Amino acid sequence: MTHRALITGAAGFVGRRLSSYLVDEGWEVYTTDYQGDVDHHADLCDSPAIQTLLHNAGTLTHVFHLAAMAFVPHAGRDPVGAMDINLLGTIRLATALLDCPTLPRFIYIGSADAYGPPQFLPIIEEHPLRPQNPYAISKAAADQYCQYLSRSTDLEIIRIRPFNHSGPGQSDQYVLSSFARQVAAATLHPEAATIKVGNLEAARDFAHVDDIIRGYAALALDGIPSQAYNLCSGKARNISYALDTLISFTDTPIQVEEDPERMRPVDVPLVEGCYDKAKLDARWEPAIPFETMLKELYDYWLETLQAEERNAP
Repeated sequence: MTHRALITGAAGFVGRRLSSYLVDEGWEVYTTDYQGDVDHHADLCDSPAIQTLLHNAGTLTHVFHLAAMAFVPHAGRDPVGAMDINLLGTIRLATALLDCPTLPRFIYIGSADAYGPPQFLPIIEEHPLRPQNPYAISKAAADQYCQYLSRSTDLEIIRIRPFNHSGPGQSDQYVLSSFARQVAAATLHPEAATIKVGNLEAARDFAHVDDIIRGYAALALDGIPSQAYNLCSGKARNISYALDTLISFTDTPIQVEEDPERMRPVDVPLVEGCYDKAKLDARWEPAIPFETMLKELYDYWLETLQAEERNAP
C-alpha cells in the first residue's frame, strides 16, 4: 500500500528531516508551511486556506501536524499568537479533515512540555498534564482537543509527546545548538572564547532528531488511535554535562558566563521520560548516542561558520 502524507510545518528543522525520511522510505509526501521551499504555502490561522490546501494535497493516508509556534520564549511574549497557531490551528485543521472523503490518520505532534513539573519520574503517558507556560498550555490544550475528537468522531488520531530533541541544522535559539555554535565560534576565534549560558543545573531528556522522526513514522503506522505516546531517550542529562562535552571537542580554553537573559521565569530542575509504550506498540526505541548528537552539532556549526566567513564580503 502506498502511503501519502501531508506534513504541516514542513519548512522547519524537524519537518524537513521528516519529509526526507518518509520519501526515502517510499512514502508520497506533500509539504506545507507559511513560507519556505514547500509544495504549498498555507496559513493554518486561515480556515479557507486550509480547505484549499487539503484540496490540492489530494487523497491522503496520513497527516503529520508539526506546524506550531515552537520556541517557548516566543510563545511567552505572544501568548495570543501561540494559542491561535498551536491550539486553534490544530482545531481548524482537524475539523477540515473531517470533511475529507477518505479520512486520513492524523498524527498530532504535541510536546512533553505539557506535563509540566514532574510529579514522578520517569514521566509516562498517564502523568497529569500540568503546563507551566503559554507554549505548554497551548500544546496541552490541543492534545486534549485531539483526544476528545478521536473519541467523538471517526478521525483516527495519534498524539505524540516528544521530549527535547536536537541535531545538526537546529536553530541556535535552542540550548544545545546555541552551545555548539558558541563553542565552534570559539574554536575559530580563540581571542573571544566566552560562552553565555542559562541554568546549567537543569537536567533534560534529549534525543537525536533522527530518532524522533523515526518514531513519528513508526507510530503513524502502528500507533493505536486515541492513544498518546512519549518519544524520548529515557535518560536525563545535565545541561552542564552537555556543555562540558561540547567544550571537549576543542582545544580552545573557554570562559563560561551566566546570562540572565537565558534564564526562564519558570524552570523545571529534572525531566526524564519513558518510551516503553512506543516500544511496545511500534517497536521504536532511540538508537543514536547523546555524545554523537553533540559532535554532529559541533561539526555542523564549525562548517557553517567557516562557510559564512569564506563567503563574507
